[in-house]
Amino acid sequence: MNIKSISVAILILLAAWAGYEKLLTDQPAQTPRNWLRVPALPVIQDAIVQMSPRFNEASKAPMMEQLCALARGEVKQEQVNAFLKQQGIDAQTVPRQGSPFSLLVNGDQPGQATACAAYLATSVLSAVNVAEFMRPVVAPAANGQPEKSSLQIDNALLTSALSIKLALARANADVFALIAVELQHKPGLTLTQYREQAGQLFARLAPTYLQRIKEQLPPANTQYTLLQMDDSRFLFRSSVGSVFEFGRNGLVLRQGGILWYGKGRLMGQEYPLQVEYFPAAVKPLLASAVSPLTTLIP
Repeated sequence: MNIKSISVAILILLAAWAGYEKLLTDQPAQTPRNWLRVPALPVIQDAIVQMSPRFNEASKAPMMEQLCALARGEVKQEQVNAFLKQQGIDAQTVPRQGSPFSLLVNGDQPGQATACAAYLATSVLSAVNVAEFMRPVVAPAANGQPEKSSLQIDNALLTSALSIKLALARANADVFALIAVELQHKPGLTLTQYREQAGQLFARLAPTYLQRIKEQLPPANTQYTLLQMDDSRFLFRSSVGSVFEFGRNGLVLRQGGILWYGKGRLMGQEYPLQVEYFPAAVKPLLASAVSPLTTLIP
C-alpha cells in the first residue's frame, strides 16, 4: 500500500470517528445503569396506606366518621368531645400529638383532612365488608323450631355503598394520576424518596381529594348489578359504564372498557418513574469493557 492509499484510509477513519462522536453528542444523556422504570401506582398506594390513622378495628369506623366530619366542618369540637365521652375517653386527657385520638381534639384541620382522605383512599383498597349493605332478618319460631336470624341484602344500602365505592375509586384514579405526573418530573429518586414525595403531595391535595369524591359520585338514577360476592372476589357494574372489582389483584376499575385503576395503571396509563433502584456501585459491574473505537478498526 502506497502513502496516498494510507492517507486516504486514515482520513476515512477520522471522518468515521468524527461522525460517531457527533452521534454520541446529538443523543440525549443515557439513563444511569442502576435506574429502573417502576409504575407509580404501587409507590403512591404504599405511601397513602401508611398515612391512614391506626385505630383498632372495633372503633375505627365510628372514630373516622367523627374525624372526617371534623375535616369537612360538619360537626363542632364540643360534639366530638361528647362522642368521645360516650366511648369512655376524656378529651381533656388526650395528648395533642402522638395518640391516634390526637386529631380528634387538637384542632389541626390540615391534619384532619389528610387523615380522612388517606382513610377513605385506603378503604377502597381493602376487602369489601358486606355488612355495609346487609341487614339482619329474623325468621319467627315455627313448628317447634326457635327463631332464626340471618343477614339479607338491603337494596337501598347496597346502592349507597356501591355509589360511594365507585366515587372513591374514581377519586383515587384522578388524584393519584396527578401525583404520578408530578413525581415523573423528579427522576432518579429512590423508592423511599418517591414514597415520601407522594405522601407530601397527597397531604397537600387532601382537600382536593375530599372534594373530588363528591364530584365523582354517580348520578342518583345510576343502576348497579352485583355480579359476584364471595371471599375471593367482589364485582359489580354500573349503568354509567363502570366495572368495579376487588380480588386477588386488589382494586381494578374499568371505565368505558379502559383500565382506569389497577394493575399498575391510572386512567389507562402506567406513569413509570425513573427510580434509582440499585446503588451506584452496580454501574461498573454492568459497563461494557469494549471501547467504541475498536468497533471501527478491523
